[in-house]
Amino acid sequence: MDFRLLKEEEELRLKVREFVQAELVPLESIFDEAPDIFEGTRWKTRARLSSDPEVKRYIEVMEGLERKAEARGLWYLDVPKQYGGLQVSNVAMIAVTEELEQSSVPFELGNHVSNILYGCKGEQVERFLLPCIRGEKTACFGLTEPGAGSDPSMLATTASPDGDYFILNGSKIFPTFADVADFIQVFARLPGTQGHEGITCFLVETGTPGYQVVRSVATIAGTEPCELVFENCRVPKGQVLGELGKGWALNQAWLGARRFQVGIRSHGMAKRTLRLVRDYFKDAVADSEKSGVSLGGFIGELEALRSLTYFGAWKADQGMDVRFEAASVKLFSTELLHRVIDFGLEVIGPSAFRKTHKLGRFFRHARIRRIIEGPSEIQRHIIQRALFREGAALMEIR
Repeated sequence: MDFRLLKEEEELRLKVREFVQAELVPLESIFDEAPDIFEGTRWKTRARLSSDPEVKRYIEVMEGLERKAEARGLWYLDVPKQYGGLQVSNVAMIAVTEELEQSSVPFELGNHVSNILYGCKGEQVERFLLPCIRGEKTACFGLTEPGAGSDPSMLATTASPDGDYFILNGSKIFPTFADVADFIQVFARLPGTQGHEGITCFLVETGTPGYQVVRSVATIAGTEPCELVFENCRVPKGQVLGELGKGWALNQAWLGARRFQVGIRSHGMAKRTLRLVRDYFKDAVADSEKSGVSLGGFIGELEALRSLTYFGAWKADQGMDVRFEAASVKLFSTELLHRVIDFGLEVIGPSAFRKTHKLGRFFRHARIRRIIEGPSEIQRHIIQRALFREGAALMEIR
């Protein structure tokens, strides 16, 4: 195993570090007061529809950062070369994200493109993929259902063949910004199938007749997931993503790839939290020995998280099965982050519970990370299943 970056990857990491110090760090005090919607790239979906002058001010700042990043060649990093991107390795993307996480400004390099959209073929490329790469369109992910929250193999939304179309009927719960995205990647099953069989992914434009947003739900993290109903929603066969009946593999690919990014982002937020605690101890009358023990313990766990994340990304670059590592990173990172922030709130006290305090903001975003893209209990189930599947060999028990 070798996590060292190639020469050009190291040069990219250093360019990102320079960008963070020159452009992001000076804006941290401004973003302490930013609406929660300015987290990652999802702000492009709803914030741009706002008429609030304050929101528009932040949009101008974010768009200015995008132009500066693109001018420095720091855009389209994980986009395949055939679509004009740099196609950097998973390990390099972890390194780049680690540099971004040195700042509390919620800025990402590149537009939010679902990795499974690279499975687009023919007319789908021009209609769905390229506009997402260029930032002209946004997509959402429709998998979870009211009756199949933690086990998507139980999904009940159906896709019935009807000539050159499929007729979708069913419901989805919690797809983020499904009311304002341009299209949804919706998973439904073919009639007469069960479990993993027959699940298919469809690209459905949000204005399609039969696509109905029942409600949106404002959350403590600033996101607004929706409840959807599909009622005789006619979708052309040409909008099947990937192969018919092979949607389960797409679902697993989407979740697996994202979990390593969750790991390094949680690592970054936890380190920023501990820096706040350290500064508090410097300024306050406190038991320095006790604080040192607490901080030291967390630092050791964070180093373990960092190593596990890089290891998982390296295995992904080798084309190896990373389901176990992805689940481990998702579980360990989000649970550790929650404990670190809870520790910070306890130490700093009532002032940190203000909505505008950095720790208050961190808490809102950290808590939801333990749920979205697979809750902690599901990650434990995946890890346990791997243990029983691989047996003693997984744990190197003799």
